[in-house]
Amino acid sequence: VALVKALGENRSIGVVSQLDARADSPAPNELYGIGTLVVIHKIVPMREGLLLFCEGVSRLRTIEFVSTEPYLRARIERLAEIEPEITPQLEALRQNVLSAFQQIVSAAPNLSDEIHVTASNIPEIGRVADFVASALPGMTHVERQTVLEQLDARSRLEYMNVLLAREVELAELRSKIQSQVQGQLSQSQREFYLREQVKAIQKELGEGDDTQQDVDELRQALEAAGMTDEVKA
Repeated sequence: VALVKALGENRSIGVVSQLDARADSPAPNELYGIGTLVVIHKIVPMREGLLLFCEGVSRLRTIEFVSTEPYLRARIERLAEIEPEITPQLEALRQNVLSAFQQIVSAAPNLSDEIHVTASNIPEIGRVADFVASALPGMTHVERQTVLEQLDARSRLEYMNVLLAREVELAELRSKIQSQVQGQLSQSQREFYLREQVKAIQKELGEGDDTQQDVDELRQALEAAGMTDEVKA
């Protein structure tokens, strides 16, 4: 917060993640070594801190920290992207990633279809991997950090392909379980509905009415009592 207030908008800062998210004031050795160089476009004051709208510029590696007060300052190195030439195999991998991503987007109620369209229009496979990693809801922070640390675009895309396959399988399992639950509920509802129909029919026929049941029980008791015909009448 002190850093952002000192710099203001339209300035660049380095963003790195904590090894332990619960630490309030992490030391340099409690931070990941690879992060992102970003430009701060907008600062919005909030009740608890600040909300920043930032744009990622490049990956970075922290070389050494030079000060910790009033905020962390470090010497950093920008990390170049390794974007390979697109081959038929890479294009097939890209299409596979996009196809799996579309399945997950379709199954997730909180994801817009536009996200898949945006991913499909990205020409660089490295940026495709980065974009999918940022949007995929099932990924852990460690997995996203792993994507960030892979400079080779092919490796990044292969890694995302594995994670997407896992997410597709989980989505299919969730759908199967939900269908089974719905089926069980539907069966229970059908049985309840049929029982109510039977009760209604019996009532119309005088068979299921509570009063009729009482009369039947009284008649059986009279028969069992051994009364004379005159008394029984």
